[in-house]
Formats: sequence, structure tokens, C-alpha cells
Amino acid sequence: MTTDDCVLVVDDDRDICEVIKTILELHGYRVLTARDGADALAQLRAGVHPSVIILDLMMPGMNGFQFRDEQTRDAALRTIPVVVLTGDGKAEAKGIALGVEGLRKPVQLEDLLDALRRARGP
Repeated sequence: MTTDDCVLVVDDDRDICEVIKTILELHGYRVLTARDGADALAQLRAGVHPSVIILDLMMPGMNGFQFRDEQTRDAALRTIPVVVLTGDGKAEAKGIALGVEGLRKPVQLEDLLDALRRARGP
């Protein structure tokens, strides 16, 4: 499976995953979803290699902080860019603490698209 040009959305809220997936697909992205950090790691270790990960922080099971810790310890996964998307009022600060950009839910579409462009690089 070639997934190098897709976005992986990691969020336990199915409605949020579906909305983000639909919107990003309308903007030309291929989108995969994961229900929590463990599901995301399983997909990544099975060969999914997205160009960027959109990561919720607060999830049951493996949360976004735990996922990010595992991701940065894995040489094969640490270079995949991440954008944190969380309902927490301190999204930007939490993103910075994790070494990524943080956006607050509900996010404006242009803010999300801009963050994806920045994360993917030139």
C-alpha cells in the first residue's frame, strides 16, 4: 500500500474523524483514520507512512502524549510530521511541548490546511 501522500487522522471521536476526512478529501488529500494512539502505531508499523499525522491528545487507550512519545522513540516513525488538534485551551503550548504545531478544536478550515502545508514542508 502506498500511503506516502496521505494524512492520518488520530481521534477517538468518529464524527470528528469523518468530518476532517471528508473536508480534506475535498481538498485533494487521501485520508486514513485511527481511533487512538495504539491503532495509529499499529497502522504505521504495518507500513502506512503518511505525509502528516493529525493527532488528538485526549483519547482513551493510548492518548496523544503517549503516541508522540512512542513515535519519537521509533527511528522509522519520528520524522513523520504531526499537527496536534485538541479541544484544550492550551493547544498551542501543548503542541510546542511535544515539538509540533498545536491547533484548538473547533479549528477553522484554513488554519488546518495551512498547518498541514507547513508540516509537510516545501
